[in-house]
Amino acid sequence: MSPRRQVLMVEDDESLRQALARYLRGRGIEIVEAATAEDAADALRGGLRPSLILLDLNLPGETGWEFLRHHDLASAGSPPVIVTSATPVSPTRLAEFRIAGYLPKPSPPEAMVDAIVRLAQPAGENVR
Repeated sequence: MSPRRQVLMVEDDESLRQALARYLRGRGIEIVEAATAEDAADALRGGLRPSLILLDLNLPGETGWEFLRHHDLASAGSPPVIVTSATPVSPTRLAEFRIAGYLPKPSPPEAMVDAIVRLAQPAGENVR
């Protein structure tokens, strides 16, 4: 897959995160992993500018919803966000936060690749 797409994956389930990261890397997608919203915010404050964020909502500490309220997202160029959740999320709530995509858990890995390819701009081209 070219040009390069960099995805920040925020997922607290380590085995799921590692398996998905391995699958996505195998399809040419660069993955930066974060286990918590706080780790993800730190990465953005540290200069990470992902093409897309794949965000679990049910995280330890700050939730995914709290992460979406951070000014760090705007500072990182407001990349599109795909929300993942094992609990249903209302379309109204997704619209409120301008979520680019929603994938209920479990979702086939191919659905993630399709969403990432469709929504992520190649690195350096985020202009939202």
